[in-house]
Amino acid sequence: MDNTYTQSMKEHVALVISELEGLHEILAERPFNRYEYRAAERTIQILIEACIGIAKHWSKAVIGVSPADAYSAFQRLQDHNIQEVIATDWKPIIGMRNALVHDYLNIDQSTVEFIISARKFDDLEKFAMSGLDYLALN
Repeated sequence: MDNTYTQSMKEHVALVISELEGLHEILAERPFNRYEYRAAERTIQILIEACIGIAKHWSKAVIGVSPADAYSAFQRLQDHNIQEVIATDWKPIIGMRNALVHDYLNIDQSTVEFIISARKFDDLEKFAMSGLDYLALN
């Protein structure tokens, strides 16, 4: 795969993780204000969408076909025993992305705060970087 894409995506993921770490620090000190909360929602969404894109590219590199939907991309990688996929339950993550995009009025703020405070985004970073490393070599 084009190393320009993988390098650009690594920088993008690193920036998003840095923003989530900043939000994690804020939340450790005090509750989010409304702007920080909206930033948390959007930043989580961006990271999940990056992982979905990486999964589709990774699936194409492994199988030769790029799945049309996110669930299929992760399932195909799991079927090929890609450990970075097996280690994480992607169904609720993709569901969170869909809720953030389509059902944003019904997002439970405590869920978003839990994702940030418990650093649930760390698994997504590991997946993204592993996928990009694989794509850079293939």
